[in-house]
Amino acid sequence: MNYQHLFSVNQLHDAERRLLKFFNKMQREVMAISAHDKYIIAARGTGKSEGIDVCDILQNTWAMPGSLGGFLSPSYAKAWGNTLPAICHALAEWGYIEGIHYFVGRKAPKSANFKQPKRAPLRDAWGNAIHFWNGTVMVVLSFSQGMSANSMSLDWIVGPEAKFLNYNKIKSEVNPANRGNTKDFGYSPRHHAVTYTTDMPTTKMGRWILEKEKEMDKTHIDLIRYIYSEIKQNERLPEQTAHIKQKIKSLRAELNDYRRYQKPVIPTPGKKREYTVFYAEYDVFDNLEVLGEDFIWQMKRDSPALIWRTAFLNEKLLRVANCFYSALDEDKHCYIPADNCTMGDYSENYHTKPSSVRTAKRIVSNCLYDTDLDYTKPLYIAFDANAAISTCIVGQPDLNKRTLPTINELYVKTPQKIQDLAQKFCDYYAPKLGKKQVVFYFDHTFVAASATGDSYKDTIIKVLEKNGWEVTEVYIGQQPQHDWRHKEIDRAMKGDSDLLFPTFNLYNTENTRLAMEQTKCKLGKNGFEKDKSPESLPDSPEHPDEQKTHITDAWDTFFVGCNFFYTEPSSDIGGGIIFLR
Repeated sequence: MNYQHLFSVNQLHDAERRLLKFFNKMQREVMAISAHDKYIIAARGTGKSEGIDVCDILQNTWAMPGSLGGFLSPSYAKAWGNTLPAICHALAEWGYIEGIHYFVGRKAPKSANFKQPKRAPLRDAWGNAIHFWNGTVMVVLSFSQGMSANSMSLDWIVGPEAKFLNYNKIKSEVNPANRGNTKDFGYSPRHHAVTYTTDMPTTKMGRWILEKEKEMDKTHIDLIRYIYSEIKQNERLPEQTAHIKQKIKSLRAELNDYRRYQKPVIPTPGKKREYTVFYAEYDVFDNLEVLGEDFIWQMKRDSPALIWRTAFLNEKLLRVANCFYSALDEDKHCYIPADNCTMGDYSENYHTKPSSVRTAKRIVSNCLYDTDLDYTKPLYIAFDANAAISTCIVGQPDLNKRTLPTINELYVKTPQKIQDLAQKFCDYYAPKLGKKQVVFYFDHTFVAASATGDSYKDTIIKVLEKNGWEVTEVYIGQQPQHDWRHKEIDRAMKGDSDLLFPTFNLYNTENTRLAMEQTKCKLGKNGFEKDKSPESLPDSPEHPDEQKTHITDAWDTFFVGCNFFYTEPSSDIGGGIIFLR
């Protein structure tokens, strides 16, 4: 027996089995409808990258050889740290291999014999591009830098993580660039197609995608479903006569027309048609057949309640009325961290890693991709300790710009305690180079001795110093009353020049901002107070501890400390207080 031949055949069969792909309900529906414009809100674990994003990238690549597509990302750091590894992993699942079918961050070498694009990126722009075998190029566009999309003429758009994409930039920079080139690709129903995917937005900036449901004609989508079903039924007929084949051909042409255009949802004089829009929401149970019950239960157990409710169950969380932090405005107070490097700089690091690392979904659990972290400056921190949850706020006040950036939030739940949270801080910022200095603000509740003899303050400092941090401790005394904090925070958020203007890292402070938006204001004996009654409710998906007032109390201490007890790190205990006003 020729065992070598048998081994080769078995390898071939294994390869064939790997190429037999299963698609869940969500993926099948999106593929079947295949509308020109897609806006999909799907829970984590439903297969957005593999079944929607990459599917459309490949469909556009095949339909329009040599086209120029735009791949939107909030920042290059986020693209290289999360999105692109997931895309490359999904391409591999489809059988497309980097270095064979496409090149990332560079033009394909001549030896690869790739076709040339219709409109090639200029010189350095190849560092921002993915070059496919048939000449198609997908350019990665960062929203945190001055975008060059308005100087391009794009043929299609794919935007993962749409909840982090600024809709004003989409309208003013991306949409105008997705134009022209009709002479090259006007024949294709995919020309100028857009695909936006995300899990449920938790910020006002991302809620634009929810409005896209109003642009969908549900009757038109049902018609697409019907025609698609008719095609499949005819394809399954045992006898494929010339009449049946002609009927299928006619139905496919009709289907492509309906996928591309619909009647205007809002009748407008002179407007006869508009691009077909498909909007849909899917939760984690739409992928139950793949994930299985055990995995879903594990995600419910292991995920923070906020993440479970929004990212897995697709719940919409809205701001409460009579909010204690009523001046908090996402447009004014939130920022997307700017890229310190170009995509080409990230790609140099990308290409030094093994392909097994590059194609895997990477989860960043430290500060390496926090581009707003200034390595030369100390960190300013404040805590809140509670039996159920302990929270920490991290920031780096900027006296020159008169801003108070909150760059991160951390928390642990029982049975973990304050010492575990302090260690979590140390682990997260372990890669911070240079002098590890921290200014630690605390109030009167952190100085009382506990049952073990150490106060919260002493416990935190012990952990920090054990991990090599130089701690400057600053006691702010009795925590100011609610009405005073309400007034001063309101002044700061409205831009009072006497106070540092609070800003928040959009990616790293999701719980803090949601907790602020969910904190109600009530009238007490001393004036305006926080309504802290939700703290008495047990931790649950409906009432998660990280969305209650615990973490807002930590932020209040951080705010009061930085504005009224601002201290530079010093080798002397307590440092030196600098009066800002």
